[in-house]
Amino acid sequence: MFANKNISTMTINNRIEQIIEKLYKGNKRAFATAIGVAPTVIENVVGTRQGKPSYGLLEKICAIESISIAWVITGEGAMLNSCNSPTSYDIKNLADSHKINETRPRIPFEAAAGSLSLVTQSVTEAQCEQIPIVPGFPAYDFTIIVKGDSMEPEFHSGDELACKILRQSSFIQWGRPYIVDCLDGVVLKRIHDAGDDILCTSDNKNYGDFKIPKREVNHLAIVVGMMRLF
Repeated sequence: MFANKNISTMTINNRIEQIIEKLYKGNKRAFATAIGVAPTVIENVVGTRQGKPSYGLLEKICAIESISIAWVITGEGAMLNSCNSPTSYDIKNLADSHKINETRPRIPFEAAAGSLSLVTQSVTEAQCEQIPIVPGFPAYDFTIIVKGDSMEPEFHSGDELACKILRQSSFIQWGRPYIVDCLDGVVLKRIHDAGDDILCTSDNKNYGDFKIPKREVNHLAIVVGMMRLF
């Protein structure tokens, strides 16, 4: 069913697009809603960018309409089958064997490198664009785009930072640059212990220091890598 003799010449992006055409009459927004992700996630895969889908996205796609994971990843067999949904382990093994890149979410708001930016709601991974992992970087959980000049000369506006979420407060490396997620928003600063507060400092001395109460900090993520366009 829905087999295509030319399917072997298609990419995984083409096959996902074919699912949308066949089952959702080309409506990408309806498809995104059906699998529980933001429309921008689907647009990143089937649009101009042609980004590689993450393991999580593949799992969501293959959980609907009995989509064959083997067909999605390899193009072999039919689009639909009657088998049980594959496990994440199955998807990862198939994806790895066919060189489907693992990805990390790019947080769709910018780190306000200058002052706290108001973020009114949390951003889920399903709302994020998925970016292939950068080889050679230490392990990281997400990337985020810098805005402003308060962390120059080390970080420039437009730099993309790879960040690892801190799981235990005892592992804080004071003096290092962190993404600080607090009640008032998200900010990129060097952080220092100040008793009940975290002291945030800028590399650009034109910007003053400020404190954030530790009780208002939701997450800390240390910067472990940086990408810059020249």
